[in-house]
Amino acid sequence: MKIQYQFIDQLSEITTVRGFLALSTQQLAHYIELLIENVFRKQDFALKSVVDSLFEHQGPLAELPVRLKLLLGLGVISMDVYQDINHFIEFKLKLSDEVEEPDFSSPIVINFLQSLHFSDSSLVNNLLKQKLSMDKDSMIFQMQQLRLEKVVRSSLILGISQIFDQLDQAST
Repeated sequence: MKIQYQFIDQLSEITTVRGFLALSTQQLAHYIELLIENVFRKQDFALKSVVDSLFEHQGPLAELPVRLKLLLGLGVISMDVYQDINHFIEFKLKLSDEVEEPDFSSPIVINFLQSLHFSDSSLVNNLLKQKLSMDKDSMIFQMQQLRLEKVVRSSLILGISQIFDQLDQAST
């Protein structure tokens, strides 16, 4: 659990969406690796060597999406956890094709947030319903944008924390 708190601190310090997604998916992959080890931990040498070969770099279960499907199929993780982790992976890939770095308040990031099962986007939705100042150079607009970015970032951090909580529960 202490590792999770350190991770949340690291996420809070990242200023770009791509950096946020890179660290998030890296940590998700680490959690999935720990979960796989827990599920398939075998003491018998012959069985361990066979299982390990499946998960090695060139094994059929080496890729994170395949591991997720395996854990879902075995009932270790829920469909919501599976879908949210896939959303993180797909969104990271989608942004890697984009030329410009989106802000946390950009529509593409807000849509991503709203697609997650383990996030509460109600505060973001309430902020979006409020009429934003039309003058993008005004101080009011800049303050509204900054507030929206902070709320989106916080909602994403809370969402990923909830995913990690679900993974922790699955490992017990």
